[in-house]
Amino acid sequence: MSSLVLQLSRYMKTQSELTECYGKPKPSPKSFTEKFKDKCKLSKKCQLLLSLFPIINVLKTYKFRVYILDDIISGLSVACLHVPLGLALGILASLSPAYGLYTSCFPVLLYAFFGTSQHVSIGTNAVIAILTAELVELQLEQYDLTGHKSTLNGSMDNNLTSLQDTENSDLEYKASVAAGSSFIVGLLLFIMGLFRMGFITSYLSSSFIAAFTTTGAIHIMSSQIPNALGITIQPINKPGKLIYVYIEIFKAFPKFHVATFLVSITCLIILVLVKDVINERCKNRMKMPIPIDFILVVVATIISYFAKFHDNFGIGVVGEIPARLPTPQFPLVSVNIIGHSAVVATIVFVLTISMARLCEVKHGYSVDDNQELVAYGIANLGGSFFSCFPACVAPPRTIVLSSMGAKTTLNGIVSAVIVFLVIMFIGKYVESLPKAVLASIIIAAIKNLLYQFKDLPMLWRVNRYDFVIFVGTVISGVFIDFPYALYVGVQLCLLTVVVQSQKSSSYTIGKVQQEDRLLDQKTHDFPLCNPKVAIFRMESSLYFATSDKFIKDLYKETLNPKAYRKQPDLNVEIIINPSKDDGNNEKGISLSKINQENGKPVVPLTHIIIDCSSMNYIDMNGKKALIQINSEYKQVGVTVLFGNCTNFMKTFTKKSDLSQEIDQKNVYADILDAYYAATH
Repeated sequence: MSSLVLQLSRYMKTQSELTECYGKPKPSPKSFTEKFKDKCKLSKKCQLLLSLFPIINVLKTYKFRVYILDDIISGLSVACLHVPLGLALGILASLSPAYGLYTSCFPVLLYAFFGTSQHVSIGTNAVIAILTAELVELQLEQYDLTGHKSTLNGSMDNNLTSLQDTENSDLEYKASVAAGSSFIVGLLLFIMGLFRMGFITSYLSSSFIAAFTTTGAIHIMSSQIPNALGITIQPINKPGKLIYVYIEIFKAFPKFHVATFLVSITCLIILVLVKDVINERCKNRMKMPIPIDFILVVVATIISYFAKFHDNFGIGVVGEIPARLPTPQFPLVSVNIIGHSAVVATIVFVLTISMARLCEVKHGYSVDDNQELVAYGIANLGGSFFSCFPACVAPPRTIVLSSMGAKTTLNGIVSAVIVFLVIMFIGKYVESLPKAVLASIIIAAIKNLLYQFKDLPMLWRVNRYDFVIFVGTVISGVFIDFPYALYVGVQLCLLTVVVQSQKSSSYTIGKVQQEDRLLDQKTHDFPLCNPKVAIFRMESSLYFATSDKFIKDLYKETLNPKAYRKQPDLNVEIIINPSKDDGNNEKGISLSKINQENGKPVVPLTHIIIDCSSMNYIDMNGKKALIQINSEYKQVGVTVLFGNCTNFMKTFTKKSDLSQEIDQKNVYADILDAYYAATH
């Protein structure tokens, strides 16, 4: 194939000359119609106010005939998951099933008005439920229960009445603490949204999110083993919690309840068979997956009611579910729960926005990170006044919405209405539902998160840093406690950034003789057009973590001016250059020295060009590094030129004293401009 030769003209210009020659583009004149539209536009305050209510734009652009059926069907399908998960996670949160249903109703409704992702299904979440359980149990231990747990005296009836009153009092207190946590979570997320802090997601790697959710799955599955076996263990809240939990499980295992275990195994087999076999293999032939969770709850409740599982076999059941909405009240907010709630808020944000991003990429629409923060905040703030514990996304429900083709956030209104009907009219009919069924539903719902372990060999081959983040996060969360997975994982992510900056690639590039092309001298074999000009590039910003490495690598790859001045020995290097041979320097012989760092002979350089295309950020250390190399090379007769300066570097140079230390005639808009200036 023949090569295409282009004849191009190039005029060397410094950065200052380029700016003076071309300047800034002039704004094009607007027509009368465009000016009139500009006048009619809403003010920035009005636009900001409308942006806080995405539902307005949804209603304005809603295609009723096209969208309504998909929104209704997807909303109904997700409601079939909201109900069983709400019942199960209400118990997992150390509350009662009713509070799980509340959390599956009010936050869902609020997110429909303020959210921007039509596939995010906010509500109960197993990870958040287990964190809520830790919080409420810890606060209950610290709570003064004088009068609630007094020594029981009197008749058996009085004892039972006192015990029941104590349990009700404990439940109300735990519910108020959970609602207080939801209030703090919502307030923190809402403030983060107002201050446009959605960019935080950029600093959390996908390996950390995978490891964090995997750790949560391990804790959740472990918490459901006692319910699945029909045994009781004491709540544990201390470092190494999971280890102590399994010690208690093994101690109580000989006393496991056979009937409860059989119910759990039967339900798990049914759930796995339908979800992983029928629904998965036939998903292309079914309009919607079989709502096996909902069906299982209904069937198990009917069988348990007529067979009297609790009375005849001693199987634990859900118990009373009040057929009423909670009375709106201000949640219990105290200083003791702020720290724990801040951790929950971070987890809510990370988990929910990660699912929103996945759906955004899959379905090709835009998600506003900052508005999502506002939506999560309002959903939790509003829900806290109705006895809801913190709400978060649940991957199974989001996957259903994605597969069902939900068109707008209005599907959440449909789901909330269905859950509302369950609370008001149907809830009392599921009081006979065995707890083992709910435990099986939870285990089946989160088991897929454990499959992320199979990605470890791939992470080891592709990126060792991601492997370390994944393993470190899981180990800390399993062997210490779940919140430590967040602390360690975030620190490992930040440490990875620091280590990567210390290992940023540095190399010299050279110009090919035949064409205007610059190539890396380490990966390409070609004769240099002019060996007295060196072009250096480091693929990193220039700041406190990289400034020393920048100087060391520059000296190593080109010439160390300090060692060059101190080196006493001269080595003769023959440079055959007939055009420069004027008879005074026979055969063009010049003097050279040895680079002590790499042992290679150093051609007397005249110019070093710094490629600044990767310097997206420069701090005071970076500024000092540039001034230092410019000064030291000047002392040995080498001129330092700068090319491909980023916009940040241009602005930084103007605002700082860097422009006074570096001659602006040595700053070029392009590397080739700097190269031709050095060779002519």
